[in-house]
Amino acid sequence: MNGQERNTGIILANILFGTDFSPASEAAFPYALTIADHYQAKLYIAHVINLEPFDLVAPESSPGMIKKAREQARRKIDELVGTRRIEADRFQVIVAEGAVPELLLDIIQRNKIDMAVLGTRGRRAFKKLLLGSVAEEVFRMASCPVLLIGPRTAPAPAQAQLRHVLYPVEFAPDSSEAAKYAVSLAEQYGASLTVMNVREDMPSSATKAEQITQPAKRWLEDNVSPGSDLRDRVRWERGFGPAPAAILDFAARAAVDVIVMSVSRLDPVMASRLPKFGTTYEVVSRASCPVLTVR
Repeated sequence: MNGQERNTGIILANILFGTDFSPASEAAFPYALTIADHYQAKLYIAHVINLEPFDLVAPESSPGMIKKAREQARRKIDELVGTRRIEADRFQVIVAEGAVPELLLDIIQRNKIDMAVLGTRGRRAFKKLLLGSVAEEVFRMASCPVLLIGPRTAPAPAQAQLRHVLYPVEFAPDSSEAAKYAVSLAEQYGASLTVMNVREDMPSSATKAEQITQPAKRWLEDNVSPGSDLRDRVRWERGFGPAPAAILDFAARAAVDVIVMSVSRLDPVMASRLPKFGTTYEVVSRASCPVLTVR
């Protein structure tokens, strides 16, 4: 069944991989491919040609140069796909011209994309990203979850594996859709799942186990079905201090393969104008593994 579904109700039937052929986007491709494989999803590979540089070209030359850019893009995508075993009916190539963020968001809407995968090449807190500010705009405004492979993510093998999923949570009550994605990924990959609660204050005299037991039990009952073997692979972690630092420190120490984070759902117009989301942006820009953002 396309978009394979288990206990979480999560169906990923269509995955979008956006590429500008940079090393950053190439680093993201193994993750797009492995998720499409595990969920038996269709993989859309999209490249958008930015038309702004062609404004400097003589009008009579532009059509020929754009045509050449399209042919070159398709050839590069063919080369990328050719190095992997992807069945012909499991992927679709999209090459378009125009404003890059707007077209990627349009592709997400028109093709009912369930998850977008983007590589970022930011150096300082997301200031320089894939195709300029594309990853930032898609991350802020996309209607689907976005998997971001940040600038510090360790290189992945051709078939990236997710063995350890980290899900930071406030615990009570956890109404976020992100929990479903964290559980689904852990189930699909047979991975361990660490549910982490971070407190700004220092620990009290109670032990970490005592502080976390009851909320953890409630979270498990609410989010993992009784028949799921994932219940044997769920771990609980308490962090203290600033949330980004605690999350990043644990992710590095525990060899986490993907962090799943909840991001507040905002009106697209508001999302495009508001300041950056502090914790999520810091985690993405500094994490050594991909970060899945879920609204």
